[in-house]
Amino acid sequence: MNAKQFPIFYFSGTGNTWWVGQQLEEALNSRSFQSQAISIEQISPENVTARINQAEIIGLGYPIYGSDAPEIMKTFIENLPVLKTSKKMMIYITQLAWSGNGAYFMRRQIEKKGYQIDWAVHFNMPCNLSVDLSPFSTSSNHDKFIPQLEKRKRQVEKLADRIVDNKKWIHGNNPFSFLASWLQRGPWRHELKWIQGHTFSVDAEKCSHCGRCERICPAENIRLIDGLPVFDDQCNLCLRCFNFCPEQAILIYKRPFNTKRFGEKPFQGPVPEFKPELIDCKVELQEKKE
Repeated sequence: MNAKQFPIFYFSGTGNTWWVGQQLEEALNSRSFQSQAISIEQISPENVTARINQAEIIGLGYPIYGSDAPEIMKTFIENLPVLKTSKKMMIYITQLAWSGNGAYFMRRQIEKKGYQIDWAVHFNMPCNLSVDLSPFSTSSNHDKFIPQLEKRKRQVEKLADRIVDNKKWIHGNNPFSFLASWLQRGPWRHELKWIQGHTFSVDAEKCSHCGRCERICPAENIRLIDGLPVFDDQCNLCLRCFNFCPEQAILIYKRPFNTKRFGEKPFQGPVPEFKPELIDCKVELQEKKE
């Protein structure tokens, strides 16, 4: 008997959503599925359609910003193929603390295309905001994340069991979560275009002209001019360029990374093995495998 195909299409800025995707892939493969977590930066629309046509269940994963999905994931959902026969979908999101209905608020757009959302689950993950203006604190010491990641592994196992047993699990599917999440999502969307164009800049004296920020940007929002990054207004606000600049030359609202507050480095994924090149659109590892 052939295993049931279960692709999980995800976007991850700084590694949290990638990590949950890897855990889900492993948990599902140990049960009755043939699952693969696939970065949406590394697969063509044609291959997305082919994978969905072959799948029994489809997964989506993304981080939450202001109770909203990243722009790159919104575009991916807009371009999902319309199904002739309905298929079940699992959505997971990663968040710092709370997002209301973050994994479920795009259900109408998704269900119009023929997908049935039976699982919409929130995973609270380590804070990636190594930003001086943020009230939250984080670390680059991966050992500090181990207790939280152990809890998330148990949550992954629970989700996998519910999928196998065909038991629905939807977070935030209540009037309070719907209304309260818009208290974040509404202002976020209102200010998003301004934030996209005004958040990032560079300290020219620190910049080593390595070009990593341009290579790992998921939105192709960074251009190098005379070796220095110039930021356009299509930013996903994923913090990848800021957190993974080897010289800590990227500024947020003209503020540098604060080593006194956060330590030697910004947050660089929940585990040491994460590197943005693993999931970046310029590498296209997934296309080469196919």
